[in-house]
Amino acid sequence: MRALLLNLLAGFRLATFQRVTADQFHVSIPQLVLLSGVEFGLGMGAAYLGLDGDGYFNTGFILTALASVTLTLGMAALLAFWTHTPALLPGYAVAATAMSPMLIAYTYASRSAWQTLELSQGSAWAWMLGWLLLIMLLLMRAVGVWAPLKRAKWIAISGFLVAILAAELWLLPREEAWYPASPETQTLGIGRHEALLYQQAGLLEQTLNTLQPQRPKTPDLYFVGFAGYGWQDVFMKEVNTVRALFDNRFDTRGRSVVLINNTKATSGVPIASTTALQITLNRVGELLDPEEDVLFLFVTSHGATDPAYISVNNNGLDLTQLTPERLKTALAATPIKWKVIVVSACYSGGFIPALRDDNTLVITASSADRNSFGCDDSNSMTDFGRAYFEEALNKTRSFTAAFEMAKRRIAEREKAEGLTPSQPQMAMGNQFAAHWRGRFD
Repeated sequence: MRALLLNLLAGFRLATFQRVTADQFHVSIPQLVLLSGVEFGLGMGAAYLGLDGDGYFNTGFILTALASVTLTLGMAALLAFWTHTPALLPGYAVAATAMSPMLIAYTYASRSAWQTLELSQGSAWAWMLGWLLLIMLLLMRAVGVWAPLKRAKWIAISGFLVAILAAELWLLPREEAWYPASPETQTLGIGRHEALLYQQAGLLEQTLNTLQPQRPKTPDLYFVGFAGYGWQDVFMKEVNTVRALFDNRFDTRGRSVVLINNTKATSGVPIASTTALQITLNRVGELLDPEEDVLFLFVTSHGATDPAYISVNNNGLDLTQLTPERLKTALAATPIKWKVIVVSACYSGGFIPALRDDNTLVITASSADRNSFGCDDSNSMTDFGRAYFEEALNKTRSFTAAFEMAKRRIAEREKAEGLTPSQPQMAMGNQFAAHWRGRFD
C-alpha cells in the first residue's frame, strides 16, 4: 500500500509539472495492476458523479479499460525499443498510469469548460488540440524520467504520441461507464433508447391532440417551445418557465406545447427533434387561422457557427441538428402566416437571414458571431431568457418593447461582469409591424 501511495504521489508531481526522478517510482507488475485498478475506479466514480439521477453500469466500460491498459503497454514497448531504453517499458507504463487521477481531472475540467463556454466549431477544434497537447506534454514527461531525449527525437516522439492520442479519441469506440436509467430499464433490461423511441410517435400524437382549435374572431397565440440540448437541465427549466409565463399572461393555455431533450422529461414529454418540431408546426398550422392568429416559437439550446445550427442532443441519440434552412423549410410547409421566433443560443443571430420576412418577428440572444451566456446547470434560465421573458415580458406585453428592455439589461450585466457583449438581435417584417401594432409588436 505504501508503494502505491508513493507512486500516486510521484504521478501527481509529474502531472503538475514538478521535478520527478525515476527512483521516486516503485516499478513492478503488481504496482501497474493496482494503479490500473485506481484508474478504473476513478473513471467509474467521475462518470457516476456526472449522472443526473440513477444509472446502471455499462459492462462495455470494462473492455474499454482493458484496451486502455493494452494500449499503454504497447506504447511503452515501442518507446523502449525506439529509445533503446529497456527500463522505459515498465517505467513509462507505471508513470503514465500513476498520473491517471490528474489526467481524469484535466479531462473532466476541460469537458465542463467546453460546455460552459459554448465554443464555435473553430474554437472547439482549437480547444481539443490544446487538450491533446497538454496530455502529450505529460506523457513526454513520463518518457523523460527514464530516457532523456535530444530535441529531434523529442519532437518525433511527441508527434507519435499526438497521433496515437488522436487515433484513440476519434477512431476507437468509446464506452460510458454508466447510463442513466429508470428502475424499469434496470429491472427488465430494456434499452433506454429503444423504449424512448418506441413511445415517441404515440406520445407526440397524444400531446398534440390536447391542443385546442382557434377561437373565431379572437387573435389567438400558439406557443411552441423547443429545448434542444439534453445534457443540461437549464434548457428544460427555461422552456417550462416560458411556457408557464405564456399560459398565464398571454392566454396560451390549451394552445401551448413543449418538446424537450432531457432524461428527466422523456417519460411524459415528447423529445425535441427536428421531425417532432415539423409535425408540431404542421398541427398548429391546421388549428390556427392564418390571418387571425400568431405562432410564438421559442428555441433554446447551445448554438454553433460555420455552419450555423442549434444543438439537438438527447443524451446520446443521433438526432438531426436544427439549421436555419431546416427551420425555414419546416415553417414554409405550414399555412402559418404570422410568426414570432425567439432563438436563445450562442451565435443565434445566424438564424435571422433565413427566417426574416414581412410577416415574421425574429429575436435572437446574440449576433451571428457572439456567445450568449448563462447556460449553466446552476441556473434556471439563460441570461437572455431571464432578461427577456422573466423580467421584460412580465412588465409589458409588447414583444419588441420587451426586447429593447432586455437588450439594455443584458448590456449592463455583461459590462459589469467584463463579458464580451452578446449583442442580441431583432428583425421585424413590415407587414407584421403594421398588422400587430399595439398588440404583439
